[in-house]
Amino acid sequence: MSLLCVVDDIVLSDFEVANNGATSVTVYGINSEVGRLTVFGNGCGGVHLSGGDQKTLTRGNNTLGGCNITNWSRWKRTYQPGISWGGVGNTYIGNVLSYGPHSGILGGGNDCAFTHNSLSNLCYEATDSGGFYTGRSWIDRGNVIAYNVFKSIKATENVVLGAKSVQAIYLDDQMSGYDIYGNMFVDCHCGSFIGGGRRNTVHLNRYYNCTVAVHIDNRGMNWQNADCKKGGMFDQQLQSVNYQHPPWSTHYPELVNIFNDHPCLPAYNIVEDNEYCNLTEKFIDASSQQTEEWMSTVTDNLEICRPTQ
Repeated sequence: MSLLCVVDDIVLSDFEVANNGATSVTVYGINSEVGRLTVFGNGCGGVHLSGGDQKTLTRGNNTLGGCNITNWSRWKRTYQPGISWGGVGNTYIGNVLSYGPHSGILGGGNDCAFTHNSLSNLCYEATDSGGFYTGRSWIDRGNVIAYNVFKSIKATENVVLGAKSVQAIYLDDQMSGYDIYGNMFVDCHCGSFIGGGRRNTVHLNRYYNCTVAVHIDNRGMNWQNADCKKGGMFDQQLQSVNYQHPPWSTHYPELVNIFNDHPCLPAYNIVEDNEYCNLTEKFIDASSQQTEEWMSTVTDNLEICRPTQ
């Protein structure tokens, strides 16, 4: 059985969905709560929750919390996340996701919060993937990833395409405007990955037994340059929401003159006040000269070893 709801002002809680062939629970609407579900053994994704309007930035005010989602994606092995999300102003809190072959949380939207979730043993059959994955947008922004635990987010099976490269948090293809703080990363390939994006803040996180804690690159200055120029993909996205007029111009003022502000640089990223211990390679795989040239800040990140429990 799969449950699909296109409704407002409902509460779904305290039930189990197991061994079904599709995504277990899908909810679209506003002012709704989905909580304390047990979802396991299904063929595709776990739970989808979205609501709100991006163009007007009207909040959905939905909450997905306290769910235990495990051993999903038994039939379709990729792009069937434990939690898929979208919309504006929704909250995903206190969920436990484990044993998925690809991404645990995947989607895109605005001003959503992901807090106190646990993600473990994910992306073990994939490469170029993320435990939390989002990408390719300048208008999906204002989201917060805070006080979550990411454990064993890495490929363990042999992969066909390329090297094993998995990120706990993957901001792909110039994804911008995220605040990542207070998270713990244990036994992950890469903790926090900024793939050419701007105005992302990575602070007060802890990284243990990972290969690399933080990655930043400048793909907008080379192979993805066409997307960040006037007329490119990101400009088309911005035009679709009238970004130079309210509510966008007042809510995200940094976008109003973005094409006059080094649009293809991974600029104004801040990586500070993080702790790390027992990394296989290094804390960040960009040099200080590179991050300075990219107008980003990397400071006060310290090697401090503490218990991970």
